[in-house]
Amino acid sequence: MENKLEFIGRNIRYLRRERGWTLAGLASRAKMSEVPLGRIERGVNAPSAAAIYNLSKALDVSVDIFFAEEHESLRRHRFEDEKEPFLISTDMEDIFSPKLKSMAKDIIEGFCALEDICAAQKRAKIPLFIPFDTDEHGMEILSLTVRRYMGIEYGIVFDYFELFESQGFRVIAVPMPKAIDGFSYYDPGNQNAFFFLNTKNNPERQLFRLAYELGITLIMTAAMQRNEFLVENSNQKTSNKKPFTAHRAASHFAATFLMPSGAVVDTVRQLGIQRKQWSYELLLRIKHRFGVSTEAFLYRLDELGLIHPSLLKPLKHKITDHYKKTDYGEPDFSRRLLTPNGRLWDLVLTGKEFKEGRKEVLEIEKLFEKWKVVKK
Repeated sequence: MENKLEFIGRNIRYLRRERGWTLAGLASRAKMSEVPLGRIERGVNAPSAAAIYNLSKALDVSVDIFFAEEHESLRRHRFEDEKEPFLISTDMEDIFSPKLKSMAKDIIEGFCALEDICAAQKRAKIPLFIPFDTDEHGMEILSLTVRRYMGIEYGIVFDYFELFESQGFRVIAVPMPKAIDGFSYYDPGNQNAFFFLNTKNNPERQLFRLAYELGITLIMTAAMQRNEFLVENSNQKTSNKKPFTAHRAASHFAATFLMPSGAVVDTVRQLGIQRKQWSYELLLRIKHRFGVSTEAFLYRLDELGLIHPSLLKPLKHKITDHYKKTDYGEPDFSRRLLTPNGRLWDLVLTGKEFKEGRKEVLEIEKLFEKWKVVKK
């Protein structure tokens, strides 16, 4: 008999892919077997009431979202009905532990409470719905558009934490398991985001991850509008190119955001560096201007045609050898100075001045200290 409720399976698949989860990953979270879930997604079987309940809990959505018959209705449902911040990072499968989720929940709730007590602005200053083409050039244009919104265009930025916080974003630097570089929660109610970064990483990796998470946020909001970048096995694969997945797109966004072509080209030209003149020492010296890893800067020089191909292999070998010996420590150390959690602790200090909210602020402060939120 034909299943009249096959749109439920389609919606479940959409919500699963939106989170970057595998079929097995969702089945495990919903306490189901993978085969029955696959049959539900394909519209072969209709889910039981118990399955619907477990899936809604696992996906952290209301049950009625599954019953949106048209795709447009589902997307509208997600934007209009979702009010609480939800995890959007694509590479957290199997490593986002209950402890990590509890930490994120505590910090997000504390951050929002502080904003309420201090009557601080909750909405990001730049839009998080920006149209773009789903290719490398599109991501480069998107990164430049964002830099223009931020008022920096091709300028060199010395403290990206301060820049992001000045745009209204919530940036949280906190120690996490080594396997995790960072993750994000999207805040649909305020069209904003929370960017969590691992303080165990060096500044270069933290900066790249910050830009990467902004890219993922922009990709996710666009995906919910036009149903693209939802699957890691993208159908854009050709015989010559790897599929342009959400992860690759966000990585390219981060690289072009931190190293905009105009800034890199101008820097190289101002110094008169020829394609065959790059030495290891010169590479280290110039990459510090952009606050990125040596490997990322070398890749960007090659991408922009600013270095001779014959120099790539020996330089890359030297960089890789250093990373292996130092567990990904940066050659010539890190020179970039960052101001972690500036806005968060400013809100704590401001909140203490409000007589009515002081007691709650002190409790929030203890919660932040419990999770070792960096204080500077």
